[in-house]
Amino acid sequence: MPGIETKEKKGQVIPFIQDGGYFYKKGIEAYQNQQIERAVQYFKRAIRVEPEEPVFSCQLAIVLSERGEYEASNDYLTKIKTDIDPSMSECYFFLANNMAHLGKLEEAKENLEVYLEIDEEGEFSEDAESLLDMVNNQLGESGEKDMPAKEKLDDFHFIGLLNSGKYAEAEEEARKQMAAVPSHWNLYVYLAEALMYQNRQKEAEQILKDLLIKDEPNFLAQCQMAVLLYQNNDPQASVWIRNIINLRPMDHFHCYFLGRSLLFAGEYQKAYEWYAKLLNKKLLPGFHDFNHQLALLSWHTGNKEAAKKLWVSIEADEPEKKQLTQTFIKEIDNGNEPPRDISRFLYR
Repeated sequence: MPGIETKEKKGQVIPFIQDGGYFYKKGIEAYQNQQIERAVQYFKRAIRVEPEEPVFSCQLAIVLSERGEYEASNDYLTKIKTDIDPSMSECYFFLANNMAHLGKLEEAKENLEVYLEIDEEGEFSEDAESLLDMVNNQLGESGEKDMPAKEKLDDFHFIGLLNSGKYAEAEEEARKQMAAVPSHWNLYVYLAEALMYQNRQKEAEQILKDLLIKDEPNFLAQCQMAVLLYQNNDPQASVWIRNIINLRPMDHFHCYFLGRSLLFAGEYQKAYEWYAKLLNKKLLPGFHDFNHQLALLSWHTGNKEAAKKLWVSIEADEPEKKQLTQTFIKEIDNGNEPPRDISRFLYR
């Protein structure tokens, strides 16, 4: 009987067994370092090695959702729900969130109700209840669909006035429409912003506070309050900004208003992520003040060439804006730092 060898053969390579946990850990590290594509690839490798581990699929689904790839995310979550581990409550919450973003509100509601049934005191229970309230409101409300055309609110019209610095005009129009339809709560936010930039911060703050003590605080009011506090160097500003960073709106206009608020609050990377998501998904009507703000955010986040291309595109469509666009392009070429003064963000 041959004896057992106790010495390694010279030059022998001992293979390193890489299990799914190894690739999962590498994916988490890449994700935390903002290397998103790398993280996705590591999570996929972890799933290939251990396809029955639900945590790997769930984490990949979360990252895909954050990139706006809701359908791809749903594929992994549905597989957990139907094949791997139907008792994993988190997958129902993430599925619901994706469905809400896709406008599939009935499916969102169904998954939220399952999540709350399985894990009533779970990590995401408060978020699930809040999202369920939003979904129920959207499913149950007739809202503006039943209003006469003249009573519908054109949010982008007001944003256009504010983005152009036409504050007095925005104030006048907001007050006029508020008198006709006082339940259009967004109008009060536009009025507050118009007042802010006319050095009437106290009036603006009181309007926003009144909106925020309602049973269902206005989404836009939350964002605008963060901006107001930031502009006033209020010690509470950082708390409000953190809170709005954690918001995950479903409505496309809300996504834009959140990104715009983060821009005005100096959170350029977070703001850029919302603008880029909306641009890639073509979820907003084309308007040049959006592209102007995106150009500024591109500059702030280090992509100077993308910023210049956006301004060249704006100038091609609106030659009367040449002075505005060329000013910023020259500043980039001269090596200037991107502006932080909100007056420089205006499209005028």
